[in-house]
Amino acid sequence: MPMMSLKDAYEQAKALHDRGYYRSALSNAEVLYKQSPFHPPVVALYVSCLIRVQRNDLATRIAKRALRNITNKPHRVMILTSMSDGMTQSGELDEAIQMIRDEFDVQPDNLALASSLGHMLMLRNDKDEAIEFIESLRDRGRESLNLAAILGRALLRTDRRDEAIEYIQELLERSPEASDAGRHLALNALGHLLDKAKRYDEAMEAFRESNELMKPEFNERRLEHTLHSVRDAWTAENFANVQHRPKTGHPRPVFIVGMPRSGTTLTEQIIDAHPRGYGAGELGLLIDLFREAAIDPENPYSTSPDQYDPEVLSRVATEYREYTRELAGDRDVDVIVDKAPLNCLCLGFIALAFPDAKIIHCHRDPRDNCLSCYFQLLNAGHSYSFDLHSCGVYYRYYRDMMGLYRPLLKSDSVSMPIFENDYEGMVANQEQRTREILEYIGLSFDPACLEFHNSGRVAVTLSNDQVRQPMYTSSTKRYERYAEHLAPLIEGLGDVLEHDD
Repeated sequence: MPMMSLKDAYEQAKALHDRGYYRSALSNAEVLYKQSPFHPPVVALYVSCLIRVQRNDLATRIAKRALRNITNKPHRVMILTSMSDGMTQSGELDEAIQMIRDEFDVQPDNLALASSLGHMLMLRNDKDEAIEFIESLRDRGRESLNLAAILGRALLRTDRRDEAIEYIQELLERSPEASDAGRHLALNALGHLLDKAKRYDEAMEAFRESNELMKPEFNERRLEHTLHSVRDAWTAENFANVQHRPKTGHPRPVFIVGMPRSGTTLTEQIIDAHPRGYGAGELGLLIDLFREAAIDPENPYSTSPDQYDPEVLSRVATEYREYTRELAGDRDVDVIVDKAPLNCLCLGFIALAFPDAKIIHCHRDPRDNCLSCYFQLLNAGHSYSFDLHSCGVYYRYYRDMMGLYRPLLKSDSVSMPIFENDYEGMVANQEQRTREILEYIGLSFDPACLEFHNSGRVAVTLSNDQVRQPMYTSSTKRYERYAEHLAPLIEGLGDVLEHDD
């Protein structure tokens, strides 16, 4: 069998990475890295894979080692931006900002570096500094749609919002040759600015144009196949045939699941604010372990609970527990939270591998939830989010998946009832819901959980800005402002609204 070329091997690893198969991508990227340790695209991919599986320290070391031998400026930027992502993920945001500043001093006209610096200043909530920095570049005639998008986000809640709208619109008009990626970001920022200005029809048009630029293929048939596999394999009867489940452990794993934009980050931040709780972030490890432990990794949902090798199951459960315990570092905690929303696709596996787990299901009005997904910069893995009809279709399949898992986990065979955390109820009575969540996961009430927005923790998710503020109700029934545009979404949702609980 002929050996694969470096280019083909790279493309294969990159494809795995882009599909979300991070551990598989990492294995391939590691082989490539050993062959070509100073080839910038290989290094950047390897670093990105390491970051995706939360091996941030190693990612940073690899990037620093490569940078000592790479002088080409564009190549340095490629690796530095990947490296800064890893440092940010591991809580070294200040160091990442300084690193980018140092390189920007050497390359003061590099707009990619400028965008990276502006983005990280926003993550640190230094909006005034981000504004000053971007405007200083404008004074020198250095502009880009990426920088304009960051400026728009920084001015979103200020009295300069109309100025930001006018600037982005004007820059879009005189940048016809700009990349689709840059236009996507700028139009999305414009949409949020127009929404805040209550110019809803214009906002929807901006979001539509933004998403049309990046719209990936949405595979509904795969959803149908997954749903049928779960319905056939993950039954209470099959679960009753399980002879051995892994041992329980400490700390207790808590899984926060649901659609993106359903309150998962908010719920995690509340628990993380508790002195005995730790929020590990949006981990991708569980899905990888689920796939690896299954008989058919290409369709892990088809492996029923009584078909798992007990030794393999025990190994992956131990690996997950050790990994999350390592993430918590020296924090002495009783619960560790994994808030990857789409872990809801493998709730049966969670119950099988972690008998002591607690599962919190976050959900909100389907119209608000789907509209929020459509408005956000979700990655291509969330292919449904770029089209309103697809958002509705995906939500319907997600609803049906929860409809299969909920009675399974509640059955005598499993006995792991799910805590249903509706967003509307949480924002209506924060303290009561916080007390209920803490009681469910086995923690006593602590007032710090009501002040989660003052924790100082950086949430490196799309909810970064929201979780720095006290809880608010303005995002409930948001869909009413866009009622004239929601026909495709309503059609995609089908009977969801009739049966929404």
